[in-house]
Amino acid sequence: MEPTTLLIWAFIALSLAIKFAWEKIELFLHSNFKYRVINYLASYIYYGDDIGVKASLQLDYPSPHILERRLEGQKYLESKLGGSGSAKLTSKFRGPKLASSLVDCRFALAKVCMPLLRELEFPNAGRNFVTDVCNNGSDGKGMLIVTTEDGVKRPFVGNDAVHTLGVKTFYEPVQNEINRRMVLNGEGNKDSMLRFSPISMNEELDKNVSLIKKLSGMDKIRHNFNLPRKGSEAVDAALKDIKASCNHKPLIVRFKSAYHGHVSGINVLDCDGHVFLPECSQKSLDFIERYHYRIAAVIVNPMQHFTGINKPSPPGEKVTHSSRVRSAVSREDYARWLHSLQRKCNYCTKYLTKVALVMDDIYFGFRTPELLSSNYFTHPDTKAPLNPDVIILGKALAAGYPLSAVAGKEGWLNSYDKKFLLQVNKTVGTMAAWHGGIVASNVFLEAFEGTGCVKISARDELSLLMNNCNAFTVALNTKFAAAEVPVRIRNFSNTFSIDYLSKSLYNSRFPQYLLAEGVFLGNYSTGKFNLSADVSAEDFQLLESKFVAAASRMQHDGYFEPTTSSAKAKLFTTLAARFAKNYLKLFCDQIMNDKHIDIEVSHNHPVNKFGHFWSSVGMIAFAYPLIFWHGEPVKGCCWFFITHVIRQTGHFFYEHQDRDIEKLKFGHKDASKKEAVAFLFGAAVFYKYRNEFWDSVAQYVDPTLFQLSLDQYVSTIAMFTIIPHFVEIVYQFGILRGISWALKILTDPFTDLLDFYTHIFIHPKWFLNMKDQRARYRLDIETKKVVKIE
Repeated sequence: MEPTTLLIWAFIALSLAIKFAWEKIELFLHSNFKYRVINYLASYIYYGDDIGVKASLQLDYPSPHILERRLEGQKYLESKLGGSGSAKLTSKFRGPKLASSLVDCRFALAKVCMPLLRELEFPNAGRNFVTDVCNNGSDGKGMLIVTTEDGVKRPFVGNDAVHTLGVKTFYEPVQNEINRRMVLNGEGNKDSMLRFSPISMNEELDKNVSLIKKLSGMDKIRHNFNLPRKGSEAVDAALKDIKASCNHKPLIVRFKSAYHGHVSGINVLDCDGHVFLPECSQKSLDFIERYHYRIAAVIVNPMQHFTGINKPSPPGEKVTHSSRVRSAVSREDYARWLHSLQRKCNYCTKYLTKVALVMDDIYFGFRTPELLSSNYFTHPDTKAPLNPDVIILGKALAAGYPLSAVAGKEGWLNSYDKKFLLQVNKTVGTMAAWHGGIVASNVFLEAFEGTGCVKISARDELSLLMNNCNAFTVALNTKFAAAEVPVRIRNFSNTFSIDYLSKSLYNSRFPQYLLAEGVFLGNYSTGKFNLSADVSAEDFQLLESKFVAAASRMQHDGYFEPTTSSAKAKLFTTLAARFAKNYLKLFCDQIMNDKHIDIEVSHNHPVNKFGHFWSSVGMIAFAYPLIFWHGEPVKGCCWFFITHVIRQTGHFFYEHQDRDIEKLKFGHKDASKKEAVAFLFGAAVFYKYRNEFWDSVAQYVDPTLFQLSLDQYVSTIAMFTIIPHFVEIVYQFGILRGISWALKILTDPFTDLLDFYTHIFIHPKWFLNMKDQRARYRLDIETKKVVKIE
């Protein structure tokens, strides 16, 4: 090759390598690596044995006076919520039994405090099974009252995340109209039979597409049947469609801590190809333009305006270990950011490559009179609405019925040249555009247009709801400040979150104090809860008094005392030592459990037990000392070989091994042991004829590279009887599991003495009870009875 050609190719290769490496590094720095590390550590942070309530109350090393107050507070909460003794009543309630059959732990209503305070939880028997729900007002309005199976009426603060308006004024007439259109009454309503048919175009679907297009200003619609996973499937479907429309560019830009769902491909752990950028940052805009050729879409959750940019959506008390103070960016500033983001995406699409701006309105939508974020975040100066390429809508679109939708401009949803035969639609669903959801969505959207069954103005009711919620926040925070308690509340429309101003380890107990006041915030905690338009002025005043009373009592009981820096450092050190100790115990327990299973499934014949005991004596008395203390590997390995012949004779010739049950054991099976024996035999043959071998390969390989002394050769061969299996375990189960297996086999001789000392001597008849090498055996693990099956 000519020097010029070589230089050109070298430059091309080097340039590509540098660009590739730099891009991978930058994408890694903006990946979900942090979440993967946390997820990895989840397998090692183990609480261990309970430490007791009193110890749990002094994790922050309080003064004796504060501890005394906390103990009094614990007694108070026990009197209101039930202590450990009430757990005995669990059997008479249906809730705990039903919760034990459900996977979603939120039904149990058991976890309120952060995990470190798990011993401060109270039994939930009787208060997690609802027998009646009604509004507390005589006119059908007012806050919902939930009666639980223990007969207690509990104020249920607000509703789910979907239903915001009044029951009597909005959802009752909407529901009645949905029922009328969906009833199966033959001649009167034949269209209702569409709920049982495959996907088909019909009048209701045509109406729904028109209503959504009018609402969103978009050109294309995709419907999703989103039960049971909420709107996450809609997000997943939207991103797949956009990638297909952008020549399959691999990356999706999302913003730090923004929530977009739990389904695979969307949640923060299983979202390969997602890039996490800081919000409201010029660097993020520059990044989007720099990597436009990789980025298919930029997705935004506009609820970050309320949550706080680059802050996680309040996940409740499970991570509340100190203060929780959030400052929401102003509506005007966030609107400016969204419009700058829109300009950047439009610029890339016009001059570079297509990049979609996606607004995830699943939670935001239909919570304000503007209905959608595109209309809510108008430009502060020009008053122009946001003009995204795709909008995602959740169950609120259909009054809570299982329907979500993706609305997009022409060219963004599953838009590609259909002559590429292997490019197919990647989002399909049996129940997509389910007729029942379409009908519910039409009734709901017609009500907002003022052309449906609802007599009130839904937008006006949303506006009134927002004003009432804003006033509640101001009034309650004023009372919190007057009472000098370190708690504040904040809201966006009817969605609320509680802030804790004190750096206390025990802030997560506040929901318990609210429960003690008869206030039931939601199905798990104070991270986020919702009020509805039915909440009256009297309800707001009642809530204000109860919130303040709960905060005042909690402060009196010493649970808002801030954790000092020295106490925090001491706590972290103690926890690190405790978690390390707990995991070490789990590690050791795993080794002992592996030994136990090994003995149970493959050490049942008396001769096998006899051989294991005496081979262990030989290894401990001769093999181990010669190898590890005297440095004589040849002699030590000879003893090791002799003792292992004795040890494995019981397996090869006597143990009536059930091949299926043997798979329960972790480590060497009968087959792999035979492979090790064959390897040792081959190594011995190779050593005997080593000179002839080296003579035959000397012309290809310098034999001095592989010359080993006898000690080195024997040691190497001995190690290679176990190293291949160790490598296999590490590859399949991880390095720690491999180490535990290595420690197991290293310590087997010592534990075998304790397990098989009863077989120091056995009756000679057992040596005649050899196994049939061609037979199959079945072992009853409980009775130890072995049956020959063929």
